[in-house]
Amino acid sequence: MFLQEKRDSRPEDLESGLQPQPAKAADAPPDESAPAPLAESGVAGHRDFPDGGVQAWLQVAGSFALYFNHLYGVFQNYYETELLAGTSASVISWVGSVQIFCFVAVAVITGPLYDMGYCRSLIIAGAAFETGGFMLTSISTKFWQILLAQGICVGLGMCFISMPSMAIVPLYFGKRRARAMATATIGSGLGAAVYPLIFQNLLAKVGFGWTIRVLGFITLAMCLFALFTLKPRPNPEKPAWQVKGFSWRWFIDLSAFKELTYGYALAHGMQGLTLFGYLLTIMNASSIVGRIVSSFVADKFGSLDTYVVVLTFGGASIFYWLSVVNIAGNVAFVVLWVFFSGGVVSLTNVVLTGITPDLSRLGTRLGMVSMIKGLGGLIGPPISGAVLDATGQYLGVQLIAACGMMLTAVVMLVLRLVVSGRLLK
Repeated sequence: MFLQEKRDSRPEDLESGLQPQPAKAADAPPDESAPAPLAESGVAGHRDFPDGGVQAWLQVAGSFALYFNHLYGVFQNYYETELLAGTSASVISWVGSVQIFCFVAVAVITGPLYDMGYCRSLIIAGAAFETGGFMLTSISTKFWQILLAQGICVGLGMCFISMPSMAIVPLYFGKRRARAMATATIGSGLGAAVYPLIFQNLLAKVGFGWTIRVLGFITLAMCLFALFTLKPRPNPEKPAWQVKGFSWRWFIDLSAFKELTYGYALAHGMQGLTLFGYLLTIMNASSIVGRIVSSFVADKFGSLDTYVVVLTFGGASIFYWLSVVNIAGNVAFVVLWVFFSGGVVSLTNVVLTGITPDLSRLGTRLGMVSMIKGLGGLIGPPISGAVLDATGQYLGVQLIAACGMMLTAVVMLVLRLVVSGRLLK
């Protein structure tokens, strides 16, 4: 028998959760008809948010460190041109696809585990799997070895550490939640900018094996820092697996089909350019700015409204990509697209937190969302690779990415109308 919520979640309850509200004065009479704000709709242990202080910002720092370990991109280029030369791009892309799938889909299991209080265990397991995966990748020479080591082992490690990084910060912040969560997610953008630089500079000096081992040691250090700084706020009760509150509209993330790699740059003559080596760094620097800007806008105007806007402009930037004919245009596209997609990354969990009345079940809901995202991450890159192999052109891949992101914006707009009650009247 499935566990039921303690109270029904009305549309107006969810709408109020989009922007945290201050608690009513103690002497004010209770208004039974008024929707409960997010800070009062959770469990008693989470009724008051610190919204600052050393302990709260240490949680942001610890989450930042875990987000820093989310990386993939520069490996695809090296595999295609060196280690797995002769293997098609669509086949090699399965390494990243499996890694992404393990990263997000298995969260349907780690989410409830986090809710039951196994935060430290998840971080320890994640550190072991991700670091071990890098060490195994460093001695791999064949596709199936890399698939197992990086795709599965590293992917599972990323999944284990992702739930604590996503679920802890919202319990410490109310009014500044979007800002705090976006600051934590900057770790993934910074890591994705720093790791390629380390990879490229060490590769020629110490070789592939030791370069990957260094990345593994950095990953381990970040996990250890998070292990000693993250401190989940205690739940009054440990919830079992629950289904009420399940929503299929949160199982839709068609922007997962927008995964882009170095392949386009390679095919358009950028491999010999100095700029090419810093393409991922440029992308992730722009992503950091996008995350910061979108978080401030979300705190002021609402996270779901901001989410729809960044999705729409992100899709529009991919349509602009269709007209690009030179290197300068490609760089401009990268800056624009990653700026808006950075907002998508930082706000996804903020929006979900806003429509979750009982934050003791946040981990479970994050896991449910991640599971369907994993399906998109699993099939998206291989589909794009197959389209590219069949046509020899990037037009089909670009259209898949643009339409997927635009359709996601439409779905989120429908969600906005649903939680506001306009589609339920």
